[in-house]
Amino acid sequence: MSLDDADRKMLEILSKDSRTSNVAIAKSLGLTEGAVRWRMKRLIDSGVIRAFTVEVAESASNYAVLMIKAKGETKKMMSQIVSLGIHMDAYEISGEYDGCVILEGASMEDIDSKIDKIRKVKEVADTRTFITFRRW
Repeated sequence: MSLDDADRKMLEILSKDSRTSNVAIAKSLGLTEGAVRWRMKRLIDSGVIRAFTVEVAESASNYAVLMIKAKGETKKMMSQIVSLGIHMDAYEISGEYDGCVILEGASMEDIDSKIDKIRKVKEVADTRTFITFRRW
């Protein structure tokens, strides 16, 4: 299969970020989304594109453990936190704190942003954050 300039540019965009949307590719190439979809199908069907993947560097992730106290009902608070969709894992716990959320982020700024979102949840009374150094 012969590739034209638009095909090569599309492959270049996808090689940098395989999750780039058809709309974003279309915009950067000056094509319609339908044209990009058609080209994508043609490249996949011909075997030029074999897979869409993500490679993650070992040091690309930072983790934090966030202990949370509820103002009122723990289940309501945890439901609100989970609905944010920013947690790696979440637990209702017993003891001094009512909930525990594990966060993952590409940077400390990313983690901090997620913590800020959780702290804005109406049912959250208090938090305590533990930043991890190493994952075993």
